[in-house]
Amino acid sequence: MSKESAPVGVRRLGRVLYITLSRPALKNAINEDMVTTLYRNLREAAQDDSVGAVVLEGSGDAFCAGADIKNLALGAEHTRKYSTEVLLRVGAEAAMLLHEMPKPTIAMIRGPAMGGGLSLALACDFRVADSTASLSYAHTKIALSGDFAAAYFLSKWMGAGKAREFCLLNPVYGAQEAFASGLLSKVCEDSELEADVERLATRLAEGPTNALACIKANLKNAQEMSCENYIAEEIKNFQRCRNSDEHREALKAFIEKREPNFPRQQVRG
Repeated sequence: MSKESAPVGVRRLGRVLYITLSRPALKNAINEDMVTTLYRNLREAAQDDSVGAVVLEGSGDAFCAGADIKNLALGAEHTRKYSTEVLLRVGAEAAMLLHEMPKPTIAMIRGPAMGGGLSLALACDFRVADSTASLSYAHTKIALSGDFAAAYFLSKWMGAGKAREFCLLNPVYGAQEAFASGLLSKVCEDSELEADVERLATRLAEGPTNALACIKANLKNAQEMSCENYIAEEIKNFQRCRNSDEHREALKAFIEKREPNFPRQQVRG
């Protein structure tokens, strides 16, 4: 496959990695190549200490319209390298990487974020959109139950009751309604979306990476563990931070009334 036709693009801006879903003629609809490439890029980003934050975006005027419906309608499963079950697992694991990797993730949303595309957006720590954003579960419309951990994330951000309404009735939320429902973190002016996301991503990427990873772990553990087990893990994470060079530099900078200069791994060539 040529570079020009790659379904997922990557670019670096300092410590921020931008991952772009890139099938703009089809509103970045998800196919086999896209989901497997996305998973590989996310796995590499999670393990790369020179990456401080990840931004997921769509090419053109859409974030991601969900599955490639034409391929579904044609019954193209027999032409693929992987089975439907494997691709569903890979997509769900890509979403969980966005949610659980030890660094902040941001979805930059313009236009539709639907079906599996909505799942990928909701997996991110921050979902920042402009006024053109439209969010929908979408699976209901084509008599499917959902994929890429969609209901898992909807229940987290909306609450169980609103998630049931959103999935079963399948409304399309505009940006402001999605923000009011907790699906979006922020709605920007259309002309300011990219600059706002860049500022947010840079701030996070230049922050205390080890501490942010431990905070994400605490937030995950708080929802999944008993109080006793959570406190034990919280203490371990505190000690991990307390004994780090990052923390020592932050304390020194505070005392010296300057911005910290955290120890960093160099960007990989």
